[in-house]
Amino acid sequence: GAIGRSLTSGESMFITQATGDADGGQIGVAPAIPGEIVKLSVGKQQYCLNTGAFLASDDSVSYKMRSQKLSKAAFGGTGGFFVMETEGEGDMLVNAFGDLVELTVTSDKPISIDNEHVIAWDSSLDYDIQVASGMFGFTSGEGLVNHFTGDGKVLIQTRNLHSLAEALQPFIVEKNSNS
Repeated sequence: GAIGRSLTSGESMFITQATGDADGGQIGVAPAIPGEIVKLSVGKQQYCLNTGAFLASDDSVSYKMRSQKLSKAAFGGTGGFFVMETEGEGDMLVNAFGDLVELTVTSDKPISIDNEHVIAWDSSLDYDIQVASGMFGFTSGEGLVNHFTGDGKVLIQTRNLHSLAEALQPFIVEKNSNS
């Protein structure tokens, strides 16, 4: 299962399991990139997660790989043919690059969000990945947006890792192999 999740989601094949041996014990976790960490209560509400959003969870919470439509997979760029969907009941931690902002989608107010900024969304929402029309939303080099409809919440990150990498590129000195 771990190999399948790794191949389909890009997540690590290895998941560390930690168990407290004494009352009052604490475990520290941190993502690879700087940003906010948010606790999601999984159970009555289940979530879909973009690649890289999962940080940690209770052992009663897990995620499965759900196949996407071919059009979503072709445009998605992150999850490919699969998206992670939570299962179980308990707490899950997700992380983002920058701050996390919660947006509300209603049946009369759908929303389009730059694909690079989407972290997690209520699994009850319907979504489609489309080429951006230049209207509301963040901009990215790909020009792809996730269009959400229905009633629920979407978590977005305020920063874009690909944009940071592009901004840093002129300052990265490449070694000359002839030196």
